[in-house]
Amino acid sequence: MTSADESPFTEENGCNRDSNLFYFIVSYVCLMATSSVNFVLFSLFFIYLGICLSRCKDIRYLSEDDILDQVNPFVQLISGVVWLLRNGEIYINESIQAECDETQKTGKFQYFVDVISARTAVGHDAEGKLILFHVDGQTDVRGMNLWQVAKFLKEQNVLNAINLDGGGSATYILNGSLANYPSDHCKLPKWRCPRAVSTVLCVHERLCQPEDCSQHGRCVEGQCVCQQGWSGPGCANLTCQAECGEHGICTENGCVCDAGWMGLNCSQVCAAGFYGDGCNQTCTCTNGGSCDPVHGRCTCPAGLHGDSCEQECPLGFYGLNCKQSCQCHDMCPCNAVTGSCNTTYQGERNISLHRAGHCLAAQMLREWIQEEETHTPKPYLSEQSWLVVCAILATSLLASLAGNLIQTCRKCKARGQRADYSYLPLGEINGSVARSRGQGTKSGKVLFQEEDSDSQDSS
Repeated sequence: MTSADESPFTEENGCNRDSNLFYFIVSYVCLMATSSVNFVLFSLFFIYLGICLSRCKDIRYLSEDDILDQVNPFVQLISGVVWLLRNGEIYINESIQAECDETQKTGKFQYFVDVISARTAVGHDAEGKLILFHVDGQTDVRGMNLWQVAKFLKEQNVLNAINLDGGGSATYILNGSLANYPSDHCKLPKWRCPRAVSTVLCVHERLCQPEDCSQHGRCVEGQCVCQQGWSGPGCANLTCQAECGEHGICTENGCVCDAGWMGLNCSQVCAAGFYGDGCNQTCTCTNGGSCDPVHGRCTCPAGLHGDSCEQECPLGFYGLNCKQSCQCHDMCPCNAVTGSCNTTYQGERNISLHRAGHCLAAQMLREWIQEEETHTPKPYLSEQSWLVVCAILATSLLASLAGNLIQTCRKCKARGQRADYSYLPLGEINGSVARSRGQGTKSGKVLFQEEDSDSQDSS
């Protein structure tokens, strides 16, 4: 017989109702008090089988004080009528003398003992195993009387046993189904139906606390077998509950680490070059930049900036995050890391500076020329106007030259055609006028005629 705190059985309405079909040896103890009779008033007239808190096992007649004892209370208790076996011997006659005739309703007490009917009983053997007994029958027609029941149980080495209810109340339910042949008729007389009763004796596997093992396990022989990730008597505690530290959350699958953390207990920072949930994202930092393990943001060394530390500080700035301004004379650039003004540049930065210097020099030259032109007095005529005037003058000169050439050519041609033409100096003509007017007139006439002929030729 197991102890009270180890017992797997409890009394519940709706459980398997025990009305013994045969006799059973059960490894567990299930003892319930009947509720159909006021046990306080009639306790002296009932035989009880019970288990108390201090693991005592007892079958005896109890007083009211025994039942209400708070020092060593009963946790499982069942009452019956007639003590069948006591210490391996039939104890029916002693029970008839000790018990009250009013504790049963089947005629006189002696008739109740002697009549054949359906019977149920409960007891235990020398090893403490629970014995359940059931036999089908019908009052005064078939079945067994209490003497036959006691003798049968004694032959089965039952040590102590008490009689329970019988007759039409004797019903046996197995796994929710009726497993015996009751004696009461149904509404249709050809069928037999179980009688409604107020109290049952349930035999079932040991129950877990809680019965569903907190929905995180299954109950086996009164013990919760927890699913992976759960622990405790009732499978209510996560296995990793106290192991995930400040950077993780305990779940049934183990610790779920915060972004940037890893390990069984979330105590390790992501390895260099990785970040995020599960540390499965790769950092993009270059040039020695360090990656934030949570968000993946790059922390650049002095002299560099950009999302991936891919850019040098702009000219004129240096240091961490390029936030410091160079302090060099003439606004010359400085070292992007230290801010030193005595520095040289290599590679692309040097080429960029060369291009920038060339561009700046060209721009300065253009600005100087523009400034000189601004201070130079502007002419009255623009360059285009002068070009137009010069073109007109050149055209005029060319036209005049062409006209003179044409006229000269005509004169030369005319001289070749006049055979009588002679050159006379003007002085000689003027001297001859005084000497001889007659000759002069004649000569003049000839001269004029020649001139007329000239004019004609020239015309």
